[in-house]
Amino acid sequence: MKKHCLLVIILLIFILSFSNITIGFNINKSKNLVIGFKKNNQINSVWPTQGYNKQHIGRSPYSTENNFGIEKWRYSSFWATGSPVIGDDGTIYFGDKEGYFHAINSDGSLKWKYKADLGIGSFGYSPAIAEDGTIFFNTVYFGHLYALNPDGSEKWYNFLDRDVDTSITLDDDGVLYFGSEESLQARYQNNGTLKWSFPVGHLVHSTPAIDENGIIYFGCHDTYIYALYPNGTMKWKFKTGDWVHGSPSIDSNGIIYCSSNDDYFYALYPDGSQKWKVYIEGGMRSSPSIDKSGNLYFGNSAEKIFCITPNGNIKWTYSLNPGDNIWGPTAAISDDGTIYIGNAIDYTYMRGGEIIALNPDGTLKWRYKICDFVFESSPVIGQDGTIYICGSNRPDNPDGDGHLHAFGPQESNNPPDPPDIVGPPNGKVGKSYSYTFSSNDPELNPVQYYIDWGDNSFTEYTTYYGSGRDISFSHKWNTEKTYIIKAKAKDTFGMESDWNTFQVSMKKNRVDDREIFKIFDSYPLLHYIINQIFNI
Repeated sequence: MKKHCLLVIILLIFILSFSNITIGFNINKSKNLVIGFKKNNQINSVWPTQGYNKQHIGRSPYSTENNFGIEKWRYSSFWATGSPVIGDDGTIYFGDKEGYFHAINSDGSLKWKYKADLGIGSFGYSPAIAEDGTIFFNTVYFGHLYALNPDGSEKWYNFLDRDVDTSITLDDDGVLYFGSEESLQARYQNNGTLKWSFPVGHLVHSTPAIDENGIIYFGCHDTYIYALYPNGTMKWKFKTGDWVHGSPSIDSNGIIYCSSNDDYFYALYPDGSQKWKVYIEGGMRSSPSIDKSGNLYFGNSAEKIFCITPNGNIKWTYSLNPGDNIWGPTAAISDDGTIYIGNAIDYTYMRGGEIIALNPDGTLKWRYKICDFVFESSPVIGQDGTIYICGSNRPDNPDGDGHLHAFGPQESNNPPDPPDIVGPPNGKVGKSYSYTFSSNDPELNPVQYYIDWGDNSFTEYTTYYGSGRDISFSHKWNTEKTYIIKAKAKDTFGMESDWNTFQVSMKKNRVDDREIFKIFDSYPLLHYIINQIFNI
């Protein structure tokens, strides 16, 4: 009897324990669940595609309340005009215009990189990460399509011989979608072979979005927004007044949002009828992002950032500087409601780009210039609240051609190393000489330099440069003397290095007698006259 009771008790404990484990697991899964992410289960990756998911809601389940806009590292690459994505282990993926596809650890170090045939990431396009960790990306021109394993090895490669003009969107059934010249293509994720192609007769620059029923939505230069069934047949099309560059987004009620170059922003019901439209003064290529309350956020060519309510009213606008333009970047919204978006500075003349952080009420939280050339990247949000975004620099920028930038909190910090100083130890008074300064930061924080040239002149803290980057500054001394150059570095979190020194000796320019006598050799009569006068 005692044995029987003991057996029952053990059995009850086992059942209750199993029940608790199951309940705890379900609660844990739903804790970070955001409506509209995925049909049956949560997305595995931190930020796997353009606009976060196949509906392009652009909303992360992670908070950025401790992100104050401090750049904690920058990873150097060639021109980086695309947008990054983030895998489930925190690895950040992006491509550059030299054709390298980079996998970067969350501390800013290189995990691996893969060389493609052509440049990657034009027009702000994003790679895409499947549930099994496969990473898909493409070159824009001539349509080289790649699938890589998480370790960087090639899974498959397809040459399409036609441009790919959008980011890649993945569905839940093993198919990937993208715009390619005058069609929308559907290809199998396991080998890249064609499932179907839907011709439209005009360019498709609108990245497709997919609703929970598998319906695919995209815009076209023929002025229509299209809805296709998963088998590639048309469900409906909706006519706007101009090209549709904008990529659709879909809210939790199935409402489709998309803009047109007719300067209107549209809300459509799943059956293709119009719910409302609102005048927004310009077009855009990005997709709107959707917060928890259904408000929509985007920037456009009208030099503004918009917040529009679910019923089609403009809640607020944030004005950019004249000439600025948010044509391609899609906003990222954190769990605390902060809106992050990239802005192209003086877009026509390509003066660079910046990241802007806005509070939910449209007031500025912070902004930071990240590059001085072509800018088209969308920000993404990491699990610890770090913001990642790409930028490209002009060829003469001493900090390099382009970077992946990381903004966010850092658990600990150490000061940078004292700068190495390299340059000529001797020179002539009044002549300018170049000296190179380089400091490595243990956490790869960008650094700035303070230089004391030893003659009561100073180069006070410079702009920030990448850790370990060789940066040159020129100086000239006007008095014959030995000088001590002193330099120190400071990282973005305010930690300063010790001083390093470098001794230089400047001499006056003196006339070389041998040069004078060479002149006399060419003019013997002049030599004779001077010799008679000065007896030399």
